[in-house]
Amino acid sequence: MSRVAIAYEPVWAIGTGKVATPETAQNVHEKCRAILADMYDQETADATRILYGGSVSPESVDELMSQPDIDGALVGGASLDSEKFGRIINFQV
Repeated sequence: MSRVAIAYEPVWAIGTGKVATPETAQNVHEKCRAILADMYDQETADATRILYGGSVSPESVDELMSQPDIDGALVGGASLDSEKFGRIINFQV
């Protein structure tokens, strides 16, 4: 599992420009981590990277990345714009 990354993207966010609230995304990531702990153990669950994808933008990245169970972002369309992508990869928490 040390080389595994899991990405969560709400089906309703695919290609829509809509992003989950940080609280909603955190709840889903927390549940994913709990499932991993049940399947393996807490240490493995804590070490597994869980990424949020779903219209990550310069406007949403800071709040998303401040959530304790969101370990990174799976960036889609915003990665095609260097200014937007630069802001995303230099998020502020």
